[in-house]
Amino acid sequence: MTDHRLAILTSGGDSPGMNMAVWAACHRLESAGWEVFGVREGFAGLLKGEFVELKAAQALRYSRLGGTFLGTSRDPDFSQKIPQALEQLRAWPISHLMVLGGNGSLRGAAALARASGVGVVGLPGTIDNDVAGSEDSIGFDTAVNSGLVLLDQFRDTAEALPRLCALETLGGGTGFLAERIGQTGGADLILVPEAPVPADVLDSVTGGAIRRQGFALLVASEGYPDLEKTLLELERRVGLRLRFARPSHTMRGGRPSAHDRFLAKSLAEFGADMLAQGRSGMIAWQAGQPALVPFDRMPTHKEFARA
Repeated sequence: MTDHRLAILTSGGDSPGMNMAVWAACHRLESAGWEVFGVREGFAGLLKGEFVELKAAQALRYSRLGGTFLGTSRDPDFSQKIPQALEQLRAWPISHLMVLGGNGSLRGAAALARASGVGVVGLPGTIDNDVAGSEDSIGFDTAVNSGLVLLDQFRDTAEALPRLCALETLGGGTGFLAERIGQTGGADLILVPEAPVPADVLDSVTGGAIRRQGFALLVASEGYPDLEKTLLELERRVGLRLRFARPSHTMRGGRPSAHDRFLAKSLAEFGADMLAQGRSGMIAWQAGQPALVPFDRMPTHKEFARA
């Protein structure tokens, strides 16, 4: 048995591209003589010791698919269960750990790194693209493309039968996803939680679009304050029937885009190299390439700046 045993854990969400990252890490380290394992069902599976041996040839079959073939879960109390997780890592024994997920998952990775002698890297994987310190996140581009298709179809309908159309995106309490979809789809107005729009501005922009083209096309993040109430009141004020589309978690699915596959592969390979060098931290995407950010230097909040 080799002294180098990597476990890969996908947690929090199921961002398109995670499977590609799992394959890339397997492929990188398997050829160097490492043993690689997957953790079933994220942190919940780690606490129960649900490890499964992985081979690159096996993982490659899933790399083109959305979701995560390892499964995922959320455990908001994980920080209280670190000793239980370390017990499972020792039992196998696992020498290195790679965690894919959003902010909560990366905090869990950092906690494990601090509490153990295990080498740990965390890769940003969330369609919300809200991981501080990383300019991009696995799954974001695919979700943007999915949302853009929906927005284009909404425009087809609005042009044929004028309406006040509003597309809600995922994004939690952030507007990164809504902003990118709205910008690339030519929305008349984009509503993001970070910058609520006053009612008079809503009326002015929406009314101007209706007078100009006969309809208005809005994109709104799910975290926008009182979104449905805001839209219904806007409908009443502008006098045009509202059509509200909420695709919800369908935006998490779909085959990963070429960009997300490249991003996932690049981050995972770099993360594997860092582990092989005995280094731990978040593997961020900065200035067009992967970079190691030590866990104790990770920013806590990603600032939203409208173009």
